[in-house]
Amino acid sequence: MSTDTRPARATATLAGAVAVVTALLVGFGVAGPVPVVGAVAGGLSVAAGAWLLDGATNARLAGGSVTLVAGVVAVGTAPLLATGAGTAVALALGLGVTAVATDLVVGVDGYGSLHRGLVESGNVVLVGLVAAVGLTIAVRFGVVTAVLLVPLAASVVNPLVGFVTLQAYALAVLALLHRAGDTVAGWLPDREGRRLDRLTDLGVPVREVPRAVWAVLGVECLLALSGRAVALFSLFVDAVPGGLLGAALSGPLHAVLGLVGLALLGVLAADALHNWVADWLGDDPPRALSFQAGGLVAVALALTVVPVLSALGLPFVGGVPGPSGTVAGPAGVALGAVLLCLVTVGIGLRAISVVAGRGLVARGAAGVAVGSGLLLVGTLGAAELGLWTPLVVVGVAGALLAWDVGSHAASVGAQLGRAAETTDAQFVHVTGSILVVLAGVGIALAGRYLVVPAVAPPATADTALRAGVALGLAVVALVAFAIAGSLRDRRTVEE
Repeated sequence: MSTDTRPARATATLAGAVAVVTALLVGFGVAGPVPVVGAVAGGLSVAAGAWLLDGATNARLAGGSVTLVAGVVAVGTAPLLATGAGTAVALALGLGVTAVATDLVVGVDGYGSLHRGLVESGNVVLVGLVAAVGLTIAVRFGVVTAVLLVPLAASVVNPLVGFVTLQAYALAVLALLHRAGDTVAGWLPDREGRRLDRLTDLGVPVREVPRAVWAVLGVECLLALSGRAVALFSLFVDAVPGGLLGAALSGPLHAVLGLVGLALLGVLAADALHNWVADWLGDDPPRALSFQAGGLVAVALALTVVPVLSALGLPFVGGVPGPSGTVAGPAGVALGAVLLCLVTVGIGLRAISVVAGRGLVARGAAGVAVGSGLLLVGTLGAAELGLWTPLVVVGVAGALLAWDVGSHAASVGAQLGRAAETTDAQFVHVTGSILVVLAGVGIALAGRYLVVPAVAPPATADTALRAGVALGLAVVALVAFAIAGSLRDRRTVEE
């Protein structure tokens, strides 16, 4: 029985909590509570979905797929509720929590099921997007009406053309009847399928149509291009008593044959769709559908709920300006946004796997390192937007602490297993890391509020000196963290 080498549970929980608290404290200051809470909740939902996708039952996989897609959408869309540059900060913080939490829950080796869930749901959303765009174009621009009525009108521009096209319609229906009959017979049991043999026999494959028929039809097509032939045929039709021939060639028979042909084409299209779906689902359809559950739910909501919300004029779906909204419609725009979120998160997680696989960072802590880096970037961005200095310091310290504790959890899990009983050793490490971080925070705050005002009072407006002192303090803090980390690693080796 293989050992579970995911990050140690207790320490991983603490690292995740640190990342979440850091993101919330930093984000509240510049982006507001709703965008940040939505992005952080989405990140935790992605991690929960990854955990569920690591299961064995189809019900758990389906729940994981839905949870994963919901989390990805929340991470990608919740930051849009912020204003200005706060959107970028909230997005960085949400992605940071996503990377940290996902890595701590499933580890980099658990990304396989996560990637499959993203790809399968993404494929479903892509198909739904194409369907939504096609449906919107067909309805909004009258494509269906044009496709049905324009050929019919062109087929009866004059009696001779109507006569020629009526024969072409009849040949097309006979050919479709032969193929559709065989198709429907294949769907039914043998006894029921035999009853369709007579109907199938009425059809004629294209290759079995006599050459003389094609020759006569070709000659008629050439005559239809001649104005004199058209005039003579029109005189013949007018000479028929009662005008029955003219009425028959004016469209009703064409419409009947066209409807029959469309029905037969529908049968063939249904069979092609059936074969395509069977190939797509593979050898284990229930399991494939479980991985696709999130995408199926997203498509269903986009095609049913989003149009209703758009009609009510609610935000984000009440009307999309520009060509994209005209062509795609509300459902298409919504599915496009979902697909973009899935692709972005999938690329990010794949990048983490590549970074870990090439040894650029420790394999067990690649997601933690990337996520902590995003938290640090988000904190620096918030500082540029005027975040309160103590929160900036706390944000930087929280990002470093999340990385340190998360890396330690990954190291312990890789060596001793996820459920290893190492409470005392983990407590010593975490306590030491927290004390070092608190000391760094205290030094940074003391420098900001005591040293900097004394060396460069606001009245002098000596900004260059302030910048130099701040840079020096930053260097001192980094050196202090490096020394503390080196001493800790040395103590661990000695123990």
